[in-house]
Amino acid sequence: MKNKTLIICCLIVLAGFTYSQSNSDSLYISSQDSISFTEINIPDATPLTAGFNFIYGFAVPHAKEVVNIRGTHPIGYELNFDYLLYTREVWDDCHCYPRLGFHLAFYDFDINEIFGYGFEGGIDFTYFFGLLSKFNFLVKGKAGLSYLTKPYDKENHPNNMSYSTHLNYLLSVGGGIRYAFSDNVEAQFLVSMNHNSNAAITEPNGGINYPALSFAVGYTFEPIEIKPRTHPDPYLNAKNKKRWDISLFWGISAMPFPDESQMPMFGINVVRSWQVMRFGAVTAGAEVEMNGRARLRVQRGTIEDQSPWRGSIQGGWEFLMGKTIFSIQLGLYVYRPYKEKDDFYQRFGLVHRIFDHFYAGINFKSYRHWADHLDFRLIFSF
Repeated sequence: MKNKTLIICCLIVLAGFTYSQSNSDSLYISSQDSISFTEINIPDATPLTAGFNFIYGFAVPHAKEVVNIRGTHPIGYELNFDYLLYTREVWDDCHCYPRLGFHLAFYDFDINEIFGYGFEGGIDFTYFFGLLSKFNFLVKGKAGLSYLTKPYDKENHPNNMSYSTHLNYLLSVGGGIRYAFSDNVEAQFLVSMNHNSNAAITEPNGGINYPALSFAVGYTFEPIEIKPRTHPDPYLNAKNKKRWDISLFWGISAMPFPDESQMPMFGINVVRSWQVMRFGAVTAGAEVEMNGRARLRVQRGTIEDQSPWRGSIQGGWEFLMGKTIFSIQLGLYVYRPYKEKDDFYQRFGLVHRIFDHFYAGINFKSYRHWADHLDFRLIFSF
């Protein structure tokens, strides 16, 4: 099982990798009595901010299998290293200067004899409302991997239904405020939702979910003066883009607990995208997918002989961030001989352009807070 909000957050963070740096850029200013422009060079820069974050959580039992986490308080100690993306390319994408970086953390999950401890690392992505100044509202996402010390074991550790593998996915999304005491020193206060699980690769997979409060302090090395850029906006001079995407995908999903079998999930997806704003597009599509769980049940004779294939239609939204696209889709099954879970599902995706017309990335499919599977995909776009 996996919390869909956290998957969204997981993918939002990974989208931060889309931004790259260019060597220099120009700012154009028009005089009041002349049609000529004066070019002023503003060098790209990526000042580093290092910080420490204290996190206090409130564990949430979102399913009966993980009710034993009720009342626990995960505590995290985190080191952050983030770069401000002060570049022309980033400004053209979003008219903003976010931060992108990474973190290393240690977690105490409170009931250590059941849940153990966590060692975590991953990327951070921070969006500031307005140009970075003395006071800002912000949203922040994190995604990465966690090593958890006491996974479920039928013989030696049967009480932990929250995770069954040492290696898990780490996802977090939150919002809060930033206050700068000086050019170098700042503090942040955030409220976040956090999640650890393995995306249904094995069961049990209840996950460790916890809203949290956090307080962070940071120090910026070589701070710079933050300015907007007034060079000609390429978005205003270009037509909104339209795309066809044809995807081939493959993933693995576990059979329901206590069955330890793992089955492939694969298929083809066709999507039409229409850009409607600087960094956003609406989508419509269709998908045909082979459900490996259904095929195994047919082979075992536990269900009648029927097609394991399922077809659906989709609608959604894309965040366009340079070479990277983060997508959210809502799907409805129109063909599904073997029915399990809901008629509706969610897909959250993150893909990156690797060559002209070709993207590669991941998608996550879920039904509310229940995970279906994580897949890897190759996309031809035109």
